[in-house]
Amino acid sequence: MASGLSMEKAYGKFSGDALVLGAFALLAGLGMVNLYSASYGYAMALGRAPGYFAFRQLLWYIPAFAVFSLAYALPMDFIRKQAGTAMLVALLLLVLPFLPGIGITRNGASRWFGFAQLMFQPSELFKPALVLYLAHILSKKAERLGDVANSVLPPLVVAGLGTFIILLQNDFSTALLVASLAIIMFWVARVPLVFFLASASVALPLTVLSVLTSPYRLKRVVGFLAPSFDPAALSYQVNASTRAIRAGSLWGKGIGQGTLKLGSIPEVHSDFVFAAWSEETGFVGVLVVFVLWAAVLYRAWSFSVKSEDLFASHLCFGMGAYLGLQVLVNVLVSAGAVPATGIPLPMFSSGGSSLISVAIAAGLIGNATRRSRQKEVLHG
Repeated sequence: MASGLSMEKAYGKFSGDALVLGAFALLAGLGMVNLYSASYGYAMALGRAPGYFAFRQLLWYIPAFAVFSLAYALPMDFIRKQAGTAMLVALLLLVLPFLPGIGITRNGASRWFGFAQLMFQPSELFKPALVLYLAHILSKKAERLGDVANSVLPPLVVAGLGTFIILLQNDFSTALLVASLAIIMFWVARVPLVFFLASASVALPLTVLSVLTSPYRLKRVVGFLAPSFDPAALSYQVNASTRAIRAGSLWGKGIGQGTLKLGSIPEVHSDFVFAAWSEETGFVGVLVVFVLWAAVLYRAWSFSVKSEDLFASHLCFGMGAYLGLQVLVNVLVSAGAVPATGIPLPMFSSGGSSLISVAIAAGLIGNATRRSRQKEVLHG
């Protein structure tokens, strides 16, 4: 009887990591509610139905749930074996926006491929693919990382190639995020300090040069450093966003009751969706979202520290860093703390490519942490 109860207890634990699954489920639900509330005014201004953006996002949840389920359920050894293939596919997809007939260019940026209203942004898929590949290769060469030329340089070239292609797509913010992810992965793998010093000596001047040689990027930096210089143009987006955040106060105006989202906040359904959430739910609503993301990141990073599997440890930390960076950058942009970028807020911003990318990262985090929970049950 005792054995039966023990097996029943273990079987219940095998269903997954409740903290991770619950947090992601709540974020998905809150994100959909917020997207509808934030976007219905903009949708109607475009001559669309009020639920246009929310319904499109809901359709993207079908493939997103499929890739989440695969990333969550597949054996970790199998996933690791696909790291090289995933990286190759991700690099090839990055080239598709430049091909005539399927590539899509908007506002001078060649970031998408597809047709009509069905578009995909391959740089979003490159983010989890890069973390997976670096987790594999850096854990495989863990004992030889002192040999920078043979162990560190090859994955650095791969990461640099992907970053360069994204820059060619005129997507500076995503390229910077991808480069930051690569640096974090090399740091987690304990690559010698000389590597970071050498990388910084090259990367920092190139970053400054890429800003100074682009009028669009330079305007954003000037708008950030001097928000009162030209508030009607350079700082319009951020100023509108910060007004909405302040208007939310403690409790917010209530879901659906926000007014500043109606024509005042550009890109309120995507890059600045956090402003709409803040206006309607206030500090309390913001705190709820932060707590949910903190729960996910806590499980990812605590597993990474404890895990004896170096690949799973690197993978979980990297995926947590990817999600955490996106949340942090988007919130800081909305609050006017950093220059405006095009980084979406995971689970909240409109966009199918971002949703699928986040679903992959979430599934892999859940996969790793649930297996650690299984071992705790079996050995505890």
